[in-house]
Amino acid sequence: MIADKSSKYNIEKKGDSLIFSTEKYQVENSSVLHSGIFNKEFASMLSSAAFAGALYVILVMNYGNSGPIYLVTAILFLAGFPLFRKFIFRERKMETLFDLSSGIVKIALKGRDKIKESFPVKDISGMVIEKKMEKIVNRDGMAFVEKISLQHGAVIPGFGEEKILYILKLRLVDNTDRIIFADSSMDDVMAVHGELKEFLKI
Repeated sequence: MIADKSSKYNIEKKGDSLIFSTEKYQVENSSVLHSGIFNKEFASMLSSAAFAGALYVILVMNYGNSGPIYLVTAILFLAGFPLFRKFIFRERKMETLFDLSSGIVKIALKGRDKIKESFPVKDISGMVIEKKMEKIVNRDGMAFVEKISLQHGAVIPGFGEEKILYILKLRLVDNTDRIIFADSSMDDVMAVHGELKEFLKI
């Protein structure tokens, strides 16, 4: 098994098969609340605040307003934030299986055991790396989210920053692409590209 230092991806070879798995494959963020400000950390913070707030109302209605109730709800908010992030808004790992013995490639989302698609290995005509700048499209929304985050004492790392993504794609004979890795580190994307190119002999 080959893994990078921060475990952004894993490459496991078994005979005529190679499994590439990563949580870094999404290149577009979207939100039902406000376009351009979606972030799993922010969603976790909102959920934790809503849970703590609802519990606060219940406690006040039953026991009255007091200092210990403030303390309990504050502790629940702080503890709920990482729990929501880890268990509810966790990253989904995508696994790409290259099986040369069967001649099939399978792309699946782990945790759901759901195969997104499969296609013949021979349909892979090559691999391409594309560079994409993630621009801030909603600065007002970003500023609003950062303000709310600071008011709750929660800092969202990297939120609101423009960054470059390097996207590794499988190119098929019908000239369509399948994204299997997307990361801000060109070295990591190049390393995966080299491993897969050597394995597939393309």
